[in-house]
Amino acid sequence: MVEDRSNSGLMEMDETFLLRVYDQVAGIPSGKVCTYGKIAELAGYPGASREVGSAMSRVKEGSGLPCHRVVNKKGTLAPDYAFGGQEAQRALLETEGVGFLPDGAIDIKKHLWPEEPGDGQLAFDL
Repeated sequence: MVEDRSNSGLMEMDETFLLRVYDQVAGIPSGKVCTYGKIAELAGYPGASREVGSAMSRVKEGSGLPCHRVVNKKGTLAPDYAFGGQEAQRALLETEGVGFLPDGAIDIKKHLWPEEPGDGQLAFDL
């Protein structure tokens, strides 16, 4: 179970949390992006966006999980240490047809997934 760690503001992640997060990330279609916060919500852990970021950092290269499609709510790219750097992440997204605004942010209004409430959401008994 993801447990509240009130001193740090973070939650302890377990295997169930990771599997739920990874299942949601696997469902992001090509040409779309999803926010860390939305992935947390869809996985059944609202408010755990930082933990989703940490879960993304644990994914091994070559896993096939489209972690490059997970972005922050402003549509900015991951820090330079992720995905081989921001230019590499941008190139992956552009290859899939994701558009960017003049300021370099992803056009979230056009590419955000899920588009409708409930699209792609997995049902979990909490």
